[in-house]
Amino acid sequence: MEAVLVEGLDEEEKLVRRHRKEKKELQAKIQGMKNAVPKNDKKRRKQLADDVAKLEAEMEKKQREELEQWKLTSKPSKIESVAVNISNLVLENQLPRISKAQKRRDIKIPGQIYFKFFLFPMCLTKFFSFCFIF
Repeated sequence: MEAVLVEGLDEEEKLVRRHRKEKKELQAKIQGMKNAVPKNDKKRRKQLADDVAKLEAEMEKKQREELEQWKLTSKPSKIESVAVNISNLVLENQLPRISKAQKRRDIKIPGQIYFKFFLFPMCLTKFFSFCFIF
């Protein structure tokens, strides 16, 4: 079943899948190593942490180099480059997304203007006229 699925993928997707599988296997190996070391042995725990960091760094470096090597050797076809250009055009023409908070602020502004220039002066005149009556 998996062989059928892998056939339809291009080389980059195969490489990424293999990298994920390798990373998962490394995590399983690390977990086994951690379980083998007793908790009260600080020296071995520290050595294990160093080994784990070294293994992860080596794998990350190896996978990054493989991906860079693949990108250098593979040449994008015209269809892929046209698709990339079209997607860039679509992204450039989109309006920026307005957040909910900005929408709320935009709704509040007319009410604030109404209060500042109409209601507040009216309240002040009523207050002062009330004060001067007595």
